Amino acid sequence: MTKQDQPLAAPEIVDRERFDDALAEQVAAEKEVTRHNDRVAASRRRLPMVEVDDYAFTGPDGPVRLTELFGDAYLLVVQNVMFGPDWDEGCPSCSWAVDNLPADMRRMSDEAMAFALISQAPIDKLEAWRAKRGWEHLWVSSSGTTYHYDWGWTQQNERGEEVLRPGYSYYLLKDGKPYLTYMTTARGVEAVLPVAQFMDRTAYGRQQDWEDSPEGWPQYPTYG
Repeated sequence: MTKQDQPLAAPEIVDRERFDDALAEQVAAEKEVTRHNDRVAASRRRLPMVEVDDYAFTGPDGPVRLTELFGDAYLLVVQNVMFGPDWDEGCPSCSWAVDNLPADMRRMSDEAMAFALISQAPIDKLEAWRAKRGWEHLWVSSSGTTYHYDWGWTQQNERGEEVLRPGYSYYLLKDGKPYLTYMTTARGVEAVLPVAQFMDRTAYGRQQDWEDSPEGWPQYPTYG
């Protein structure tokens, strides 16, 4: 969108004193959210973990085990990208999430974290989409494994149709075995999407139809 697309609606114009007062009230509310997030994070660090099979995925160079995705790290973050076996392109919102990843992933390796993408589609489709999007991240296929079904990334709806879910899995390598320590899907992925967080703090938010915005604010279908 450009300046030509700028909405007519805008926040109320006030003097500096009223702005400072309103901002201070907003910041106080956000600090409460921050403190609550700290409590939730503390609870997350106390979650138990469960051992996971050392699945044999397919990478661009052949078979690759889940434990091999760790490389030299002991922590692994996996983005489960929706890309069905019969799809020709990756999910638009998942692809947008990959585009949100840090330009320099070395900061993660500095913290002993490895990163990989996992999808159900055959590796040739994943590699084609990866090349088209210009991604350098390791992307492996779970085709031929039960990974997506075991952990609920692919489920059946009431009509018996397969439904894919996006999200992130967090693993710890302990004594040579992979353990799942946390996973999140749906809007749980938003915490790690910087563009979405930037948008939330602009005057118009994400401009999506589920948001509670003032009358006249631009809003469009979330997946439209």
